[in-house]
Amino acid sequence: MAPTNPKSSKPKSPKRSISKSHHVAASRPRAARRSRSEIVPASEVARLALVEGERSLPGANLAGADLAGMSLRGCNLRGADLTGADLSGSVLLACDLRGARLGGAKLPDARVVLCDLRGAELDGAQLEEASWAGCALVEAQLRRADLKEGSFVAVSLARADLDGANLHEASFLLCSLSEAKLVGVRAEGASFALSRLPGADFTRAKLARARFVLAELRGTVFDRAAGLSRQSFRLVWSPAARTAA
Repeated sequence: MAPTNPKSSKPKSPKRSISKSHHVAASRPRAARRSRSEIVPASEVARLALVEGERSLPGANLAGADLAGMSLRGCNLRGADLTGADLSGSVLLACDLRGARLGGAKLPDARVVLCDLRGAELDGAQLEEASWAGCALVEAQLRRADLKEGSFVAVSLARADLDGANLHEASFLLCSLSEAKLVGVRAEGASFALSRLPGADFTRAKLARARFVLAELRGTVFDRAAGLSRQSFRLVWSPAARTAA
């Protein structure tokens, strides 16, 4: 009878297999956490880049981003998507926002200075009590935007589309609204001083208590506008309204 080898009959130690399985199990949560952290909305990535001082983000996705109270200086946001973004109380200085999309964006109490928003889309944006100075909004779209009690100084809104916008008590000083579309705007108590409005269309606008002082109104359309009187015009050029075709 062959002798029994005591080493072969000894049961295998489970330590190695237990250690290996424990390592696999322990590594899974870390992998899961890592994969979850990698899933960050594009708008949040762009917002964090702005917070960290990045200034060049053309075409960035900032839709719905919370930028309230931020100070953006010299930023290139040309063609960026800021749809529904919150810029309440923010300061924008010398920013390039040409062609940017700001539909439904919130900018109440914001200060916008020396910014280029040519061709930008701000339909339905909330711009009440915002201050604008030295900005270009040429051919911008501000349909149904709320510009109530806003202040505009040396701002160009030439050929801009403001159909249905709220300009209640808004103030325009040294501005250009040449050929701007203002059909159906609510501009009760608005002030247009030392401004150019040749070819602007105020058809069906509500202009009670509105004032045009030292303004150029050559070819301006006031067809079916409500609330105008002689007191609405002070030292204006070509104050006679013409009827829209």
